[in-house]
Amino acid sequence: MLLDQGAQLAIYDPMVPESQVREKLDAGKDGSYVVCTDAVTAAVDAQAIVVLTPWPEFRSANWHIVFDMMGRPARVFDGHNVLDRQLLEHIGFVVTTVGVRNGVV
Repeated sequence: MLLDQGAQLAIYDPMVPESQVREKLDAGKDGSYVVCTDAVTAAVDAQAIVVLTPWPEFRSANWHIVFDMMGRPARVFDGHNVLDRQLLEHIGFVVTTVGVRNGVV
């Protein structure tokens, strides 16, 4: 797990309460993660964003603002292939996608 490797995580999920996120993570990892109240806050100084849920909020995010908040190179891993890859790459993101979109792998 990333926490075991010393990663600093900023976690945001609009559908999961902070208490549930903390319950799922190892209590011994305090200080190596923070639970954020919005996607932009989670992106501040991040090296990468990992989208693991298909919530509409991520599709409609202002990716220009998110990019401006991040370190460089700014990377996005889209685990559901729900984001507009061309837009993200045009902004300057390095994008990796997996999953099925409109029946295409």
